[in-house]
Amino acid sequence: MSLGLLHFKPASELKAEEEAEQQRQDEARRMQAVESSLSGHIRGAFEAAKTAKQPIERRLLDCARRQKGEYDADKLRAIQEEGGSELYPKLTTTKCRAAAAWIRDILMPANGRPWGLDPTPVAEIPPDYLNAFAQRLGERAQGMDQQQLEDLLRREVQAKARQIADRHEEVINDQLEEGGWSEALESFIDDFVTYPAAFLRGPLLQRVPEFAWKEGWQMIEVEAIKPQFARVSPYDLYPSPDSSDIDDGAYLIERERYTRAHLNRLRGVPGYKDDAIEQVLVEHGRGGLREWLATDSERARLEDRSHDWMTNQGETIEGLHYWGSAQGLILLQWGMTPEQVEDPLGEYEIDAILIGRHVIRCVINRNPMGARPYHKASFQLVPGSFWGIGIPELMSDVQDMCCAVARAQANNMAFASGPQIEIAMDRLAPEENPNEIFPMKRWRTKTDRTGTGSPQPAIRFYQPDSRAGELMQVYSQWEQRADDATNIPRYSYGNEKVGGAGNTASGLSMLLESANKGIKDAIRHIDRGVTSRVIAALWLFNMRYSPDMSIKGDCRVVPRGASAMLLREQTQQARQQFLAATGNEADMQIIGVEGRARLLRSIADQLDMPGLVPEDDEIKGRVEQQNKQQGEQQAQQMQLEAGKAQADAAKKQADAGKSQAETQRILLEIQALMGQLQALGGLGGAIPGTIQGAGPAGGEQQPGLAMPQAGAAPGY
Repeated sequence: MSLGLLHFKPASELKAEEEAEQQRQDEARRMQAVESSLSGHIRGAFEAAKTAKQPIERRLLDCARRQKGEYDADKLRAIQEEGGSELYPKLTTTKCRAAAAWIRDILMPANGRPWGLDPTPVAEIPPDYLNAFAQRLGERAQGMDQQQLEDLLRREVQAKARQIADRHEEVINDQLEEGGWSEALESFIDDFVTYPAAFLRGPLLQRVPEFAWKEGWQMIEVEAIKPQFARVSPYDLYPSPDSSDIDDGAYLIERERYTRAHLNRLRGVPGYKDDAIEQVLVEHGRGGLREWLATDSERARLEDRSHDWMTNQGETIEGLHYWGSAQGLILLQWGMTPEQVEDPLGEYEIDAILIGRHVIRCVINRNPMGARPYHKASFQLVPGSFWGIGIPELMSDVQDMCCAVARAQANNMAFASGPQIEIAMDRLAPEENPNEIFPMKRWRTKTDRTGTGSPQPAIRFYQPDSRAGELMQVYSQWEQRADDATNIPRYSYGNEKVGGAGNTASGLSMLLESANKGIKDAIRHIDRGVTSRVIAALWLFNMRYSPDMSIKGDCRVVPRGASAMLLREQTQQARQQFLAATGNEADMQIIGVEGRARLLRSIADQLDMPGLVPEDDEIKGRVEQQNKQQGEQQAQQMQLEAGKAQADAAKKQADAGKSQAETQRILLEIQALMGQLQALGGLGGAIPGTIQGAGPAGGEQQPGLAMPQAGAAPGY
């Protein structure tokens, strides 16, 4: 209400505004208290984990120096004080590089996957399902007992489950490729062979940009929520002091780095608090939010980021990603609903992010089993310890000894490369420079005035002995010990100096098989700690949220990195031998066309020729078409043979008729001849009688033919 230029408010409105302002201030103080309690809980956990990790950080830096081929500062200073060579033979680098290449060849093959899904065995079948199955079979079920019906149902269910598992494998493989699994795994393997433990994060749902196409092939950029994977540096992961694995400790914290653009994209995302993000951005604009630890400068130097701590202090925002428990009351005060937190006094596994003093994210862990999306593996495990032992630590004594021998050899070779010279300075002519020496040089000296009798030379040369060969033998012996310390022999990465059993093909194969046992044990740690967990997490995610019902089924993860993939070359050779041995008619009757096709298909896949061998349905159609054509050809052949038989019978009948006609003609000729004989003999008429056996077929008698009787006298 206003009267002219005078503006006033009623008392009720002023009171409402005061109450609203008071409520806003109370809410701000309450949220500040809540943030202080939650952030204090996370900050305290990080300080405890950071203190417990200090010895591990020194080990991490030592492994990085050994892998890079550098001395630590104290040892380098001692070597420089003594003088001589600072040589560092990079034996550790060679072993780490060979192990990484070996493991990549197994876990990242060009064909196939080092994991799979297998359907679980079928349990007891309820009677209702069995009766419904019998009704569906109809007449086929008649005459079958219950055990036969159960066996038939199990076979059908297992066949269907196998198809579902295969389809689910394709879906998971696509998620891995689109989520950056290959890049993360490659970096993970480098950490695995270098540090006491290596870590990989995922799957975590993130918004990622991708391309889409509208009508007319117009490209647009869209965002999709997909599971993503990333390598986590061992320097940035802080387990609780009581941890022996990823999930069994009280908490797990990762140091993460953000930019202003990254934080701005998180505004409005469910699970994040916009006002806390705004406070972080404001505080960052005033000075920066980054905490440097004591080991960060040395780590940055070893990672070739020596100026990072000087140039990026105002650009990087550092946060702590906390995975652990928190009390339900604090979560309710932070903003969660009672549906999410049923028990205010209970402990809940949360996923929270702390930046400075602000908790910008806090949600309940979505995994129903409480598993954290981090995965760990060590080259050599230490039972009961979170951290294992890396290759540089396994061969640390060998590397130190090789360094000492190499420095001694370099110094000895330097001394033995030329003579040591002793010069009597008081006997040199003034114009002579004792520091200048060259071939054919003439020295001007003074007479020896020592009075010892025989004059002594003013310049003497001494040649130090060379111990290079002896030191090289010592170095070779220690280098061979590195093979035993790491289970990575030199011949596994192409060193031809094997000797002994390695001089023959069969002996070298036996040595490689023995070496496989060592690397197989290391890969088994990756299978158990990383591969199985990642695939199981993706399977669970798809089972809960995927709308595709054709991939839903009870499966179990089968890691194959340490078994079949390690021996794929031997398996491929055995398959080819089996293929050649079964290429005969007797074996084909046993394995059939479909079995032969599966064998050919497996070999073609290993040779990177997918799709070369047709699928079973196509092969079955071809076989049926071939059988049909063969049946038609056999029918045509039978018709031709029947026609030929009829033609032969007709020909035989015609020949018989022709023979009968010829016989009749001959008989007529004989009859005519007999008539002439009778006329010439004056027999005076025909002589009654018959000719015996002259008729055709069976000695039939032909009447009307007269023959002379035995003993009758001729008429002349």
